[in-house]
Amino acid sequence: MKKLLLQINRKLMVMITMVIVVIIGVAGTTAPVHPVIYKNLKILPQDISREALHDIMEVQFGDALGVHCDYCHAKEPGADHPDFASDANPRKDIARDMMRMVLKMNTDNFQVAKPMIGDSLMVVTCYTCHHGAAIPDTKGKNPEVHDFGPPGKPGPVPGAPAAPPAPPQKN
Repeated sequence: MKKLLLQINRKLMVMITMVIVVIIGVAGTTAPVHPVIYKNLKILPQDISREALHDIMEVQFGDALGVHCDYCHAKEPGADHPDFASDANPRKDIARDMMRMVLKMNTDNFQVAKPMIGDSLMVVTCYTCHHGAAIPDTKGKNPEVHDFGPPGKPGPVPGAPAAPPAPPQKN
């Protein structure tokens, strides 16, 4: 009887061990991730993650310009949502030109190596000029814009107090 109990315990232990090994094996593997294939990306990388694309579109562009998806993306015929691959809305090409401009400015003027839209290393972004407006203020109402005159000869800063008179010269 004792021998029978030992055999049952041994079989039970082997089965429990096998179940644990299977559970650990299954837990250690992940389901294959099928990459999302985006159609018609011309500036952003084709292998961009869904999260990164969402962040760029909604957080970077949406907040910087104060717009929603349908500002640049044409509506899908017969649907309530945009057709993201369509180039029917001319603003989409304007947005691409702006992305090229921002990338060039960061490369040429701020030596950002391999800049990418949405990268935290970007010095110039959409928000730099747009400040939450779809059309940036180009009338000079922005108080941070100053005319310092030609290089080497600083001009007056609008709204600044006048410089004190120069002291009399001694001969």
